[in-house]
Amino acid sequence: MSTGAALMFGFGIIWLLLGLLRGRPSPSWLRISLLCLGIALGAAIATLAVRASSVPRNASAATPQQLAANRQVALHFYVIFGIELGAIFLAVVALRAIHYPDYILCGIAFIVGVHFFPLAALFRTPLYYGTALAGTAIGLIGFFMTDAALRQKVVGISFGVLLWATAAWISWIGLAAPRAAHNLPPM
Repeated sequence: MSTGAALMFGFGIIWLLLGLLRGRPSPSWLRISLLCLGIALGAAIATLAVRASSVPRNASAATPQQLAANRQVALHFYVIFGIELGAIFLAVVALRAIHYPDYILCGIAFIVGVHFFPLAALFRTPLYYGTALAGTAIGLIGFFMTDAALRQKVVGISFGVLLWATAAWISWIGLAAPRAAHNLPPM
């Protein structure tokens, strides 16, 4: 959980920076609000990671079936990730070739959104279906925006906030898990 939340937090920062730094200037209240939100979310993810690191490891070795299942999940994840990267590369090349480079961010948002559909099934995380739907919608809406500066800002900030919201939900679920279930002392 903490690894997934940290990855979404990091990629959310990248998307937010793209949105804040491209296009029109962002108002101070938005930058300050996102900074405060980022600090709070980063602290929550760090707390989740510390809690996860204090969970005692299972003393018994993993069975061959468990190891095989873990390898299958990892293989499927890397295949999904590889397809995502290939699709992003093709979208960037195609949009540049047809002289629509201002739509690259929309294409990437759409592709990243779509990649959450198979991840939801792979990790059995229904939350990712919502992230997938919202992410693909952000990308599609961006394609219909005529103002390039506004498009960059809306897509970047919206997708960054989406990833942060997903990371926040994951962190909340992880932090809400009873400590007694993990044989941990109360905090």
